[in-house]
Amino acid sequence: MSYTILVLDDDLHVRDSMAIALEDAGFTVYQAESSEVAFRMLDTVQIDLVIVDLRLRGMDGVEFISTAIRLWSDLKFIIYTGSPEYDISPEIASELSVSKNIFLKPLMDSKTIFAEIYKMLGQ
Repeated sequence: MSYTILVLDDDLHVRDSMAIALEDAGFTVYQAESSEVAFRMLDTVQIDLVIVDLRLRGMDGVEFISTAIRLWSDLKFIIYTGSPEYDISPEIASELSVSKNIFLKPLMDSKTIFAEIYKMLGQ
């Protein structure tokens, strides 16, 4: 089965490098530079998992996740951020659809995030 992943990050280089790695692993990948663009994509494309940066212009990643959980209950989330001090709310941390592992940029070993992706998707 092929899964579809959305990479939500305002840094073009981070988005592109993550998307290339995911495509090389066989995933269908979409990219969004803002929460607003991500919501438009989620309205039109079936997405299985979103890799979310926390610090975004406009609506931040935490607000994006909490809103998206209410609208798309089957959606899964992995946080990939360069802000180790930026904490997520206890409500979001308790959601089963959000990975308990927060991945910090730059990711030195993609195996760890790929293992989490497969775990979240039930592979």
